[in-house]
Amino acid sequence: MSRPKCLQAYVSDELATRARAAASANGLALSEWLRTVIVRACDSDLSVASDRSVMLRLYRQSLFAMVGVDALLAGHSDHALRERVHTAFAARCRAAGVAETTDEGGSHEA
Repeated sequence: MSRPKCLQAYVSDELATRARAAASANGLALSEWLRTVIVRACDSDLSVASDRSVMLRLYRQSLFAMVGVDALLAGHSDHALRERVHTAFAARCRAAGVAETTDEGGSHEA
C-alpha cells in the first residue's frame, strides 16, 4: 500500500470551524470526513440534496418500524416485556457509547 499524500488547503476560520463540527457530528476525524467529501466530489456521488432525501426516507421507515414494534410490545400479553426491551435497548446504547435518547424524544424512545 502506498503512503498517503498530504494535501494542504487554506480556509477561513469559519469554514474550518464548520468542517470540524460536521466531522464531529458524523463521528469522524476531520481527515476522514474530508477524505469522504473529496471522494464523493471526485466521483460525482450523491448530492447533498439527495443525501438528505435518503436520510429522511430512512428516518421515516425507521420511525414507522419503531412505532409498530412499540405498539406490539404494548399489546403483548406479557406486560413487563415492553419495559424489559427498553431496558435492554438502553444497556446496548450505553455499551456502544451512543445516547439512548435525543433531546427531542421522550423517556422511552426506542
